This record gives sequence, structure tokens and C-alpha cells, in this order.
Amino acid sequence: MARRDLADTIRTALEKGKPRRLAKALEKWETEPLTRADAEGLVAVLAEQTDAAPLVDDHDGQTFLYHLALLFQNDAADDATRVLRDRGLTELARLFDAALARPDCPAEPLSVTCKIFALYAYEPGVPRIAQTVRRHPDGYMWEVVFGLFGEENHPHGPALIEQLRDPLPDGFAAIVLLDLANTLSRQNRLKAHPFDTPAGRARLEAWLTDSDPEHFSYAHSAAAALPFVDARARNALAALAMDHPETRVQMEAAWASAYRGGTAGLTFLARTCEDPRHSLAARRYLDELGKGDRVPAKALEPDFEAMAETCNWLAHPQEFGAPPTDIELFDTRELNWPPTNDRRRVWLFKYTYADRGDDGRAEVGLAMFGSITFALFGETTADMSPEDAYGVHCCWELEVNDDPRAPKKRTAKAGRKLLGI
Repeated sequence: MARRDLADTIRTALEKGKPRRLAKALEKWETEPLTRADAEGLVAVLAEQTDAAPLVDDHDGQTFLYHLALLFQNDAADDATRVLRDRGLTELARLFDAALARPDCPAEPLSVTCKIFALYAYEPGVPRIAQTVRRHPDGYMWEVVFGLFGEENHPHGPALIEQLRDPLPDGFAAIVLLDLANTLSRQNRLKAHPFDTPAGRARLEAWLTDSDPEHFSYAHSAAAALPFVDARARNALAALAMDHPETRVQMEAAWASAYRGGTAGLTFLARTCEDPRHSLAARRYLDELGKGDRVPAKALEPDFEAMAETCNWLAHPQEFGAPPTDIELFDTRELNWPPTNDRRRVWLFKYTYADRGDDGRAEVGLAMFGSITFALFGETTADMSPEDAYGVHCCWELEVNDDPRAPKKRTAKAGRKLLGI
């Protein structure tokens, strides 16, 4: 056999009491779909377990139940998936209940099993998820689990809301519940928003007035709930949102106003379209509202759109995580661009992030748009000529593409030679 029998592999690891060894052994089943025989074996092993203690005993952060549950999300043949769905989930739920009954059960095996319940849209799993949320409200996995319930084709999102409506959960779970409720409300799948209560509106107010920048995303979620709360409370909460220091929160409040028919929100969003740092987000809000005609002409000009796209790239969490403090056009021109073998318009933008550099100084750099949007941090600077910057980017992009024309050493001179400038 190309790989060992799955059931035997699991039993051997269980006998030796080493979850980490099981995790290593199961890597062989990650490269190709589970077969029906694999699924039958997994179900048989689960059915054999009568004591949850060995499955959830913590071995340096590793538990057997965690790894057994993860197998349910492996790629699987259709007949294998049916076995896991029709018989495997029942056994997994039985072991979950036994684990949950243990006061010392760690959060990870419970939360990953909740993810499986959500993934399979397993209705009996809904109250089990709610129980686990209340027991471990700060689990990182809840963002994934609740996100699955927010998908339009997931049948049990409203049921999970009902399980957690009263009282509302604490910690991070409260935020992901809020996001789920906002999503389902926009889908017209909730009769009442769970935060449209005195206790819920107090939570929204607290998030909207929290001055900690690390919690601004909470304020954004709170502002997204505004269309779905009592009109009398909505005005006061909207005023807090519009006074928030984060533009993203203000835009969400403006969207909420426009969603309920207000014109002031549309005006604010149209004006924000003219700020390249937030233009794309404002345009998306207007498009969602069916008001794309309110996007001003300035925001549709090629140079402005290129700047807005660059700001959006810089704000990505894997880059700076926020739009620049300032951005300006450094250069634009048409070039014969070797990496794409065509002639195209390219742009260089000078961006500034205040208080982000060493010793609290501003961080200034160049970003290129027009081919692969990128900033070669520390390699291209606002002190160099545009031609040199384009040259370095050309070399870099050829390297990324594994193009044989890429020079052995990435230099402005080599790139300019390729570009003929």
C-alpha cells in the first residue's frame, strides 16, 4: 500500500499516548483525499473510544481529539464525506460531549470540533458550539466558526444567534457574534438583531467610544450594526461613530445612514471617494447601496485610481496595515515593460507614514503601480531618480517571474539597460 491503514495508524498512536506522533503520522493523509476506507476506519476508531480523558489530556499543547477532528476537514472522496457526515459526526459529537463534561478540558480540541460542526452544517452541533463559546469566549477559532455560519448557504446561522442572544457572550466571542448578526441582518435572515437591547446597545456604545487603536475594528463592527437597532438609539450611536478617529468607522456609519434612506451618508461617502487613502472602500459602499453614480469624476481619473489602488495595497495587513499618512505622485510614464512583454503606463508614488520609522520619525518610501504593485522597502527611495526606481523594480519583477532575463545582481543600472532608459 502507498500508505498505511488510517485506523491502524490512529490506534498505534493512541496506544503509545503521543498526540504529536499522531500529528506527524497523519501528514501522509494530507496530500490526497480520504477514501471511503479511510473514513470507515476513522469512524470505527472513534466508536471504540469510551473514555474522553486520554483524548483531551494535554501533551505540550497537543491532544488526540484535536487531531482526530481535523481529519474531518481533509479533502475526501464523495462517498468518504458521506460516511463522515452520516456516521462520523455522531461519534465525534459523543466524544465532544464527554470532553465538554470535563472541567479541565482545554479549549483547542473543543473549538476545532465546533469548526467541524459548522463546516458540515451539523444542526445538533449548534447548541454545543454555544456552550463552548460561553465557556471559552476568547478562542481565536470563533472568527472562523462564526464566519462559516455567515455564509449565505449555511442553514443554521439564525439558530446560533438565538442560542447566544441572551445573555450575550463575553470577550472576543461578542465581537464575532456581532459580525455574524450584522451579516445575517443584511441577508434579511434575522427578525431582531441580538444587540438591539439595552445591554447590547450599551456594548455598541462602549466599543464606539473605546480610544484604544487596537480596538478600532470593534468600533467598525459596532457601526455596521446601526441600521438594525432602534431608531431612537441609532441617532446617538451614529453621532459617536461619525466622531470616531478612524475613517473606516465613519464610513460604516455613513453607510448605515444611507442604508436607512439618509442622504447625509451618501454625501459623506462621495466626499471620501476623493481621498485616495480611503477611496476604494468608499466606492464599494456606494456600489453596495446602488449609488455608484455618486462617485465623483475625480475618483475615476487614471492617476487617482492608481494612487487609490496603491494606498489599498499599502494598507494590507501584510504590508503596513493602514493607509499612509500622505501620498503623492512621484512619476508616471509609458514604458516598454520587459516583465510583461508589452508597453504600459506605470506609476511611482511617494508615501509617508508618520511616526513609523526609527526613533519615531516618519517612514518615507516609493511604491510602484502598473504591473505588480509593490514597494521595495529600503531599496527604492524618494532620493533616487524615477528611472533608477523603475530599473530596480524591473529587475525584481523579472526575478519574481523566474525570467531568464533577470540580471544576476539587482541594480538600477541593469534595470535601466533592460528598459532602454
